[in-house]
Amino acid sequence: QQDRQWSQDSMKTINLDVVSITHPEVAKEMARVLKTLGKSEYASLIQQLEMWDGDHRLTDTAPSVYYNMLSQIMYATISDEIGAAATKTILATSIPKNSYSVFLKNENSPWWDNVRTKEVQETRAMIFEKSARRTLELLSKTSGSTPEDWTWGKIHTLTHAHPLAAVKPLDKFFNVGPYPVDGGSEVINNLSFSLDTTGYFPATSGPALRKITDFSDVENGETVSPSGQSGNVMSPHYNDQGEMFVTGKTRKMLMNRKQIENKSTKRLILKP
Repeated sequence: QQDRQWSQDSMKTINLDVVSITHPEVAKEMARVLKTLGKSEYASLIQQLEMWDGDHRLTDTAPSVYYNMLSQIMYATISDEIGAAATKTILATSIPKNSYSVFLKNENSPWWDNVRTKEVQETRAMIFEKSARRTLELLSKTSGSTPEDWTWGKIHTLTHAHPLAAVKPLDKFFNVGPYPVDGGSEVINNLSFSLDTTGYFPATSGPALRKITDFSDVENGETVSPSGQSGNVMSPHYNDQGEMFVTGKTRKMLMNRKQIENKSTKRLILKP
């Protein structure tokens, strides 16, 4: 609305929004197909999928069910045609995201049949049941035995990885995280990830920083970096913003020279 007054707090709320308007439609289709099986062991999955409003808070449980189901379905459906490596590659791109709804609703798609099993003609219902069974196994392993245990933050985490951390145990020293985080695929707070059949969905991309500036009050702008403001692992600023970033907090930007001089205890003087 043209007459709406946007405050810094309202912009902060928008930046942290994690509700998807597209994924719940896909989740409800999953639930509908599972209900046609008439098996009580999938009741907890059906309830989570049917009631999901698209929110991706780390305390939500429905995203854990949804992304495990979606991963299992997609891998079981296309890997027999193009191979596991190609499946992993294509599912890490934006290409499949535009067709989840259309694809999962097409009961007659030739993709449902596993070309490696000549004696069996697999159907969508068979693939969904296999995926539901595997989803229950994974959630029990990664999160707990009851639906209340299946919180998103247990399997959706953020780690800022350092190149040297590829050599263990240096990861414990150089990496920042892991942190349980809100966010998901195709939401404003887009801490996104690749579909994976391991049961874990670590964030692989997201905001480079968050910054809010009111140009009528520039000196009171706010910002936060994902980890810190120093590449030196020994610096107190190497990871001092990591917790702030994942919990939606910000810090005041210093834009006033006198305030900067008053706060500075050290100066770096560059001489030609």
